[in-house]
Amino acid sequence: MSATKNPLLNRLHSAQGLSPSQRQIADCLIANMNEAPLWGVEELAQKSQTCVATVVRFAKKLEYSGYLEMRKALVTAAKKHYGRGEQLLQAPVRASATLLEVARRDIRNLEALVQAVNEDLLKKVVHQIKSSRLRLAIGDGVSALMARQLAYLLINTGLPVLEGNPADFATQVGMLESKDLLIAISIMPYTQETLDAAAYARKRGVPVLAFTDNLNGPLAKSASLALPIPGENLLFSHSVTTFGVLAHAIATSIASQDPHLALKKLREVERVALPKFAKS
Repeated sequence: MSATKNPLLNRLHSAQGLSPSQRQIADCLIANMNEAPLWGVEELAQKSQTCVATVVRFAKKLEYSGYLEMRKALVTAAKKHYGRGEQLLQAPVRASATLLEVARRDIRNLEALVQAVNEDLLKKVVHQIKSSRLRLAIGDGVSALMARQLAYLLINTGLPVLEGNPADFATQVGMLESKDLLIAISIMPYTQETLDAAAYARKRGVPVLAFTDNLNGPLAKSASLALPIPGENLLFSHSVTTFGVLAHAIATSIASQDPHLALKKLREVERVALPKFAKS
């Protein structure tokens, strides 16, 4: 059977007669299917602790004409696994060109964000956050980083925010009441703990503010208000640029409603944190 008709993963798992070095390459590819399509032949050799010649021989062992054809098969395998477009793997060779491409995609993400978040929606979000008695922000993985960033910005405006622990979302949500707010963040692939916590909060009458990549997705279904966070990028991950801009816009809108109070709270935060800073 030709290599083009036999999927790469099948060949990796069923390959016979591999040398110890070639087996290292196969194991390395299987363990790193998300990153491997972005590797050049030299990087794969380094990651698998082999050499370029062994990588080329390995590709031919799998009945590819060479490494480039095998890399195309890696791209195809990754596309099927993640359901994303091939353009995500087409990073330019030069670092400066890659920087421009990453920036271009984030600009496109920001344009999509601006079109999706209108004045009325942003006002509702600001009011919901500001009027809540307690605020709990939850997320896992990269979503946890987003939750921490939002909590930091809101604290600087004088609004306390608790950061959830993925191991105990249910207990933490159980402490909230109808006057409180659950801020839930989740992107594809969605974390079940976050989805369950949002559904539990909604069932208990606790408002849910959701940040997600799909307004028709499972998290948005449990939300009182939902905000989109576009994040297409070159890797199998989610760009955090649009979320950072959105979080700053929300925090700035809150602070601008009472700038004197916001500055007062900010000075209090700086005074408490001052001992941690290095002396210039």
